[in-house]
Amino acid sequence: MKVAIFEYVSGGGFLDKSLPSSILSEGYGMLSSALNDFKEAGYQTYTLLDSRLALFQPPLRADRIRLVRSQGELKIKFVDLLRDADISLLIAPESEGILARFLSLNNELGIESLNCTIGSISAVCNKLKLNEKLKENGLPVPETNEVEIEEDIEKAQEIVENIGFPIVIKPSEGVGCYGLSVVRKFSQLPLAISKIKEEARTNTCLIQDFIKGIHASVSLISNGKKAMPLTLNLQMVSLNTPDKTSSYFGGVVPFDHELKEKAFRIAKTTVELFKGLRGYVGVDLVLSKSGPVIIEINPRLTVSYIGLKRVSNLNLAKAMVKASLDDELPENFNPSSYSIFSKDALPALKDDLLKKTYSMQEVVTPPFPLNNQNFAFLVTKGKSVEEAKALFKKARQKLRSIVELR
Repeated sequence: MKVAIFEYVSGGGFLDKSLPSSILSEGYGMLSSALNDFKEAGYQTYTLLDSRLALFQPPLRADRIRLVRSQGELKIKFVDLLRDADISLLIAPESEGILARFLSLNNELGIESLNCTIGSISAVCNKLKLNEKLKENGLPVPETNEVEIEEDIEKAQEIVENIGFPIVIKPSEGVGCYGLSVVRKFSQLPLAISKIKEEARTNTCLIQDFIKGIHASVSLISNGKKAMPLTLNLQMVSLNTPDKTSSYFGGVVPFDHELKEKAFRIAKTTVELFKGLRGYVGVDLVLSKSGPVIIEINPRLTVSYIGLKRVSNLNLAKAMVKASLDDELPENFNPSSYSIFSKDALPALKDDLLKKTYSMQEVVTPPFPLNNQNFAFLVTKGKSVEEAKALFKKARQKLRSIVELR
């Protein structure tokens, strides 16, 4: 069977602009991991690749790679990719309707999809509506209000006064930490709103209560009706005031925590509220003193998959296929080890040194020399968290030793 795997950032979605190295490291890492997963499951794998990346001859394990050389030909190449395949997996942001737009093309061609339905994606990508839906169903969420960016700043100040500092301000739609700020005093409010207007290009933003606790996520497999939690994952994030950048840089899978079972129950209930969420789904939450608090739903493959794939006792590609196409959920899931994964910022490397990083099994995304600062993505696994951390430190040192040769 032939599977088309399309990842938006590495597959041509940014051909009209410079490739953002940090986001690219996540996207390419998910793409290479998914290609390996499906290859190990016995599928023929097809994908698209931004022609700028192809110049570096990256070691993608795909049976066929179609190069995309301009934004104008992306749709054509994407449709050609699908026409050669039996099933598809699309890895793209749901914000700005990007994931839904590509899924529509997929559906028009009648290709079996391993993604969530367009309707379910639409139901969860608006963060305010999602928050309200979850609250109506008795699920724990942060207090949330929406503000028009062009409105008088006084309205935002009034909302903040009611919630109390610190607060989180972020776009109404978006992925990751893009445009997000933690505001601790009124003087930071105008800059936080301006940051969303400039970076996220949305007309509205959300003002939320800042929930203190540990940032985590739950990875689930769903058949569109019932969901099965697989792992609780630690998220390594840096949430900053608006004068700095908030970012996600890695995680630990699985994450052992006393609130694991409660997080599983809440995440499962959350996903099952939305019919059509199927395949791989992620739920972001904060493990607070009062219990897990849901932040958002990711109706697609998430970065945690990079680590989860390496510790899973089952093939996740097969699990996605069975759940999406046959309504079958996996049984007896039990992680066999622990995985650490994270980005590493590096200077530009010449081709000969860049290719030395290709031989490192811990490097899922090489530091493609696109900017002054380029991100590699590393992943390790061990029988314990401590062993995985030690191996990660060793891998990072080896990568740094290559950099020093430049």
